[in-house]
Amino acid sequence: MELRALFPRTSLHRPGVDVLTAFTLGLLAVQVTVWLQGGVYTWVDGQKLPREEILKWAVSREALLEGRVWTVATHVLLHGGWLHFLLNGLIIYMVGGRVYHILGPRSFAAICGWGVLGGTLLHVGAHPNMPLVGASAAGMALLLALTGLSPESRMWPLPVSGRNLGRGLLLASLLLGLMDPALGIPGFRALGAFAGKYGMGSLFEIGHLYHFGGGLAGWFYVKRLMRRPVTLEELRAKRARREGAAVS
Repeated sequence: MELRALFPRTSLHRPGVDVLTAFTLGLLAVQVTVWLQGGVYTWVDGQKLPREEILKWAVSREALLEGRVWTVATHVLLHGGWLHFLLNGLIIYMVGGRVYHILGPRSFAAICGWGVLGGTLLHVGAHPNMPLVGASAAGMALLLALTGLSPESRMWPLPVSGRNLGRGLLLASLLLGLMDPALGIPGFRALGAFAGKYGMGSLFEIGHLYHFGGGLAGWFYVKRLMRRPVTLEELRAKRARREGAAVS
């Protein structure tokens, strides 16, 4: 078996003066700053709780009702820990880089923005008392946008097409979100309680509906964009104009 089949050649986005690099570096800068100040969480009587100074930047229904609308943007910059940051950062930079080079900076920014908005609306609607941080809705929006742009492509390292990967991610996020015992949805609540009984309760500490809303927004954005099929010549011409403008 050829090594090329196992490890396909991947072109990463080259850092520069652009919105993707700025976004990723901004996430890193905030993560380092928060980590140096003690992190997002603190332990009180053996219980992990968000630090008070962090809560004013996290998004929640309470925050929005109090007029702290800036939390719709600021929560994206914060992450619960380094693993959370690395997962989101890698998806945004690697997957976002491909979307950026296909559609350009404006569409990249629009997909991230709509993804965050869609995820936030679903989260605050379903979980009124759960503050949320993280850029995962933007990452999911970019990932679903890429699967929409390349529906027949094999999404390495999984042996599935982009279309099936996108459908699977959306369905998994929706089901896990509905299974959260806190929502109390008959049937789904029993499934969530069963998962918690066997040590999988931490699954419901993740904003699955936030992911679903973000992914759905990215999928709809590309579906609307691709109503008229884009030809290879148009993509090449758009890329040439973008690269020409960058050089000049």
